Amino acid sequence: MKLERPNKIDRGQWLVRLGVAGEADAALEQSLLSAEEKLLKCAAPQGIYRVLGLDEMELSGKAIKKHLAGCGEMAVMGATLGTAIDNLIRQSQIRDMAAAVILDCGASVLIEQVCDAFETQIREETSGYLTGRYSPGYGDLPIETQDQLIRIIDGPRKIGLTVNQSHIMIPRKSVTAVLGISDQPVAGYLATCEECTLRDKCVLRKEGKNCAGL
Repeated sequence: MKLERPNKIDRGQWLVRLGVAGEADAALEQSLLSAEEKLLKCAAPQGIYRVLGLDEMELSGKAIKKHLAGCGEMAVMGATLGTAIDNLIRQSQIRDMAAAVILDCGASVLIEQVCDAFETQIREETSGYLTGRYSPGYGDLPIETQDQLIRIIDGPRKIGLTVNQSHIMIPRKSVTAVLGISDQPVAGYLATCEECTLRDKCVLRKEGKNCAGL
């Protein structure tokens, strides 16, 4: 299904991804405005979700089991900005790497905004209480799980979302995730750094931060 495209890209999150502290100077702000116009013009957000019983899909990892504790069902979701965004970034990488970095970071923020809105829609359409999103590659949920999630939601046919042999999604600016569903309030679970398969490569950890922003 087509998803609503945001009118603006969150400046604060964009600057964080660019590693910029504080506000953007005049030159950077102009670059952001130019990139934002291009990204919003190219973005064609689409999403799909499916509700399953917990016994209908086997998910590896201790953290995801903690996340789904107390849940009887789960919603498997997928969302993408479409191939035009990938093409825009790829073309910019040939001409201007600095501009390409700005585009890439902006697109990452944009897909998260799209997912936030899509998650709200899922909550409105689903009876029960939902946890937050939990995606492959987070905690100890293997990145290989992408293949299974995309197959379950029929990603290639429904929204043009596929996965390559390295388990990387195509289009690149896409997200898959699992949300637990319960008949009573559930908080979900934030994986610790010790549980994360990327702990030895994590840039945030090297900076003394984590996925929770702490």
